[in-house]
Amino acid sequence: MGLVPLTAVAGGLLALLIGLAFTMLLWSIIGLGESTAADRHAQAALAQARTVEGLVVDLETGQRGFVITGEKQFLEPWQTARTTFSGQAQQLVHLSTTAAQRALAQHIRQAGESLIHDYSIPLVAAASRGDPRAHGVAATLEGKRRVDALRKQFDRYDSTQQTLIAARESAANTDAREAVVAASIGLAGSMLLIATFAGYVIRAVVWPVRRAADVASRLAGGDLSVRMPETGRGEIGQLGTAFNTMARSLEESREQARHARKRLELLYEAGVVIGTTLDAKQTAQELVRVLVPRFADFVTVDLALPVLLVDEPPAGHGAWARRVALGGVRDDSPLDPVDSQIALATGSAGATVVPDLQASPVWQAHHGDQARTLLDYGMHSLITVPLYSRRTLVGAIGLWRAQNPSPFGEDERSDAEEIAAKAAVAIDNALSYAREHDTALTLQRSLLPRSFDPPGRIEIAHRYLPASDASEVGGDWYDVVAVTADKAALAIGDVMGHGIPAAAVMGQMRSTLRALVRLDLPPDQLLHHLDQTMQDLDGPILATCLYGVCDAAANRCRIARAGHPPPALITPDGTARLIDLPPGAPLGIGGISYTTTEIPVAPGTVLVLYTDGLVETRDHDLDERLAELTHLLAGTHPSLDELADTLINRLAPTPAQDDIALLIARVGTPPPG
Repeated sequence: MGLVPLTAVAGGLLALLIGLAFTMLLWSIIGLGESTAADRHAQAALAQARTVEGLVVDLETGQRGFVITGEKQFLEPWQTARTTFSGQAQQLVHLSTTAAQRALAQHIRQAGESLIHDYSIPLVAAASRGDPRAHGVAATLEGKRRVDALRKQFDRYDSTQQTLIAARESAANTDAREAVVAASIGLAGSMLLIATFAGYVIRAVVWPVRRAADVASRLAGGDLSVRMPETGRGEIGQLGTAFNTMARSLEESREQARHARKRLELLYEAGVVIGTTLDAKQTAQELVRVLVPRFADFVTVDLALPVLLVDEPPAGHGAWARRVALGGVRDDSPLDPVDSQIALATGSAGATVVPDLQASPVWQAHHGDQARTLLDYGMHSLITVPLYSRRTLVGAIGLWRAQNPSPFGEDERSDAEEIAAKAAVAIDNALSYAREHDTALTLQRSLLPRSFDPPGRIEIAHRYLPASDASEVGGDWYDVVAVTADKAALAIGDVMGHGIPAAAVMGQMRSTLRALVRLDLPPDQLLHHLDQTMQDLDGPILATCLYGVCDAAANRCRIARAGHPPPALITPDGTARLIDLPPGAPLGIGGISYTTTEIPVAPGTVLVLYTDGLVETRDHDLDERLAELTHLLAGTHPSLDELADTLINRLAPTPAQDDIALLIARVGTPPPG
């Protein structure tokens, strides 16, 4: 066979081998592309699952906030989550890549819709009606069970989806390795056939293919920064370009996914952490802890003076605020410290971004000499976000970057506005809570007597301790009225309910009782008239009351009670006991008769009247608390004020869970020694 036929045969075989090698290689590239597309589809399903899970979180947070506080602001995220959940969940079913994942996504959609229609909507409706079952343990546990079950399904979906992604990446890697093997065999055969042509094949085909295999392996291993040289000719050059394009696309996708995940994590944590207490300054500090250093290097929170119940300075322009929180990666920042008064800009309803402070003459002119100090310190980028709640400016957040070299951008602006909106609602709730607490407490104290003028032979001590929670400040009251020179009427009561309405009813009861005392009625008849008065008030209102008339000259007390805790008695020798009286029913029920009990009292006998806040706690049995009360009362007590302080210090829980009223009377003068 001549050289030409041999060359033709060798060339034909070489062409066949090369064709087969490239066919396998192109098949691998196609498979790798399909795997990449499938991976993107799987990543989209994973991101959609987290979006749906976020709706469940918003639904749970909104309904929980509304049930606890009754504030309708919490229903806004709840309503959004409720209306969009079904569509987002159906999108998750559509994006799921396997039948098993679609089935699981369908289960998630059904469970979420069941949570919304069978639990969340009825719960919010019950809370809106004031149904106490909405606040009950059963409702809370049912919600926790449903949400926990949904979270387990989300975790299972996430885990399975991650496994599918890993499997596709492994398949792509296998395809690449098989292509390398096929190409190597073809090239080896070509080297045996034509030595001269082999050098060209090795240089032009084998080495680039091996580089491509190495790049593919490193890509499959997660190193998306690797690149192929694009110096080859023809298909080899195209292969390098395709590999590099694919690597850049994967790197950009992973970076976008990582950035989106960090944003979602920050927003989720902000929604969970901010507003855990009804204290505006504590909420501001929570906001600082969430944002430093993940979002900003330094964070300031300023609250408007009017919402802090502080008068604005007469001089200056615009609103004024007080700095309530400051935090950063360092402790030596030149920013104004906490409690400083800050001029509050009112011109913009949204966030203001200054990406480069050095290049912003407007910002530098506004801050004057302080601008140079901040720039010298390293501050280079700023976002200022106003805090609006119910269209009222309640403050502003300042977000600064110094150590982080990246300037703030539009994504950060959007995140800052969303976090600020949540913080503004939480701060407004806290401020409303403080104002309600102060108003209820001021009203109640204004209605309670500040001092008494008892008969000369009756000694009085009294205490009042308000509940620490504004929603628990109620209608506890007491009064002492001198009837004659030796006789006094003692009364103590508790209006069922809390807040300003209970305090108002308490004032009406006390005024009515003082008018009835002048008639010198027996205790049972006086309670009967009080009961009729309570029935004339608007709405079904109940109250407990203990009323007694102590006669120091006759050495007796006549007492009746209407559903109130029993009084305690301390004899002159120091023996303490609870007085056994017919309990009676609370005032306001109607048609109930009360019983007067006459108790002999030796000179120096001490009567102790109190409301349930002194002896009732959530963590202790009532009988145990009453036993502790009588134990503290045992003995002689020369000073009734010291006795009152002892009872408050030893029995009152901290913080006070309910109002506490305490009235102590010593009847007569004990015989000399």
